[in-house]
Amino acid sequence: MPTDSELPVVTRQENNTSTPVEVEEAPAIEAAATPSITAAAIAKAQAAVENAKATSFSFTGLDKAGIPTGFTVTDSSGALGSLYITNRPPVLSETELSLSQVAKTDTGAANIFISQQLVSDSQGFSYLPSISYGKDGAWVPLVTKLTYLNSERMLSGDYLVTAIIKVESEVETSVVIPASASGRDLLVAPKQVITRLVLNPGKTQILSQAVYVVEKGVK
Repeated sequence: MPTDSELPVVTRQENNTSTPVEVEEAPAIEAAATPSITAAAIAKAQAAVENAKATSFSFTGLDKAGIPTGFTVTDSSGALGSLYITNRPPVLSETELSLSQVAKTDTGAANIFISQQLVSDSQGFSYLPSISYGKDGAWVPLVTKLTYLNSERMLSGDYLVTAIIKVESEVETSVVIPASASGRDLLVAPKQVITRLVLNPGKTQILSQAVYVVEKGVK
């Protein structure tokens, strides 16, 4: 397990403001326009709409409902690896609740390192990731952009968070930080990183997380 002293120097993504990708929403059902529709049918249709985003993501490490099964990492080869995550306590101030954790490949898939900050305040919820990837035995920091962010409350009371991070380029640096991970190094930077996290009802703990490293030139 690495210590905080082994953390790579990474930069924040260029733009922390999420820009949701287009998700086709099911049409709303108006009970008044169709009196024959029962309350149970309406409830079922509304539940389907609410869970549309939760089931629109499918990659190794998620169950059939799109929920992370544990702390996992996968890549474009479909390999399933384990994800190491720190256990730092949340920080609560008068204006916000902040949870800062490191998630990185432990074994079994592409080497990825995410320094992530999850913030809840009066403006809503924010996810601020800084990413490095494993190359030639070292962590290479990346310039990234958060292109999609969604947080939804599940029936259990927990929160399902989905983030899509686009990789724009590598950070030019002369600092070399050995990659303390037993996964697979990449020849080139990934084009995208997708992650889903489950937070407890108070958003003070990450209960599970799945990371998908989307590689360039791999279908």
